[in-house]
Amino acid sequence: MMLDLTFENCQNTLLRSLPEEDFRMIAEHLERVEFAQRDVLFRPNEPVEYIVFPESGIFSLVIHPSDERGIEAGLFGRDGMSDGWIGAGIDSVPLECFVQVAGTGLRMKSSDLGRLAEERPAVCRMMFRWVHMLGLQTAQTVLANGSYNVEERLARWLLMCQDRLGRNDIHLTHDFLSVMLAVRRSSVTLAIHLLEGSRLISAKRGNITILDREALIGIAHGCYGPAEAEYERYIGLLRHDA
Repeated sequence: MMLDLTFENCQNTLLRSLPEEDFRMIAEHLERVEFAQRDVLFRPNEPVEYIVFPESGIFSLVIHPSDERGIEAGLFGRDGMSDGWIGAGIDSVPLECFVQVAGTGLRMKSSDLGRLAEERPAVCRMMFRWVHMLGLQTAQTVLANGSYNVEERLARWLLMCQDRLGRNDIHLTHDFLSVMLAVRRSSVTLAIHLLEGSRLISAKRGNITILDREALIGIAHGCYGPAEAEYERYIGLLRHDA
């Protein structure tokens, strides 16, 4: 069945940043795939066969220290793509990419995208801009992990998810959040209780609902905002109102 995808109805902001002619060249190679929570897109140091441009959901890039559980290095949704490094001829990275929140994505073979990046400057520029944005997000995460407490980091992370999901409800467990924030599960539980006690969120088993976005921004203060502003400057609208 032919994919019902046009420049106008595409839900991936990164693809929408392309000139229409370049978008159409990529669209010829895309297929729509549904992703469940915990699905793995690629594993550390293994060849990346497919590139995914999410339409919905949340995807995480995780680095695995030796003999330890993973730590999140970056997240993306409809703002990005699973692997921009292929534009530089890099076919594997020491990261794992998996699904945090179930959704759909537009998938194509990495070899096809790599070829288009060589042939079409706008495609190559799109990929390098994404790698730049992801690097800024990772730098902001390093700042958050080194200088902010768990409550502040949780506020930032929830805002980032809301930006990409376009809704207030986020379906996640405390175990997932402990990996994302690089802390123990008990620390996540305490931070959730603090935000819930201030009526900024509502938490039920496996689900967090954001009640007061502006207050969360105030708590996250300097660890949320700069990377998001840079994204909107160079690529497009990041936040979709919930």
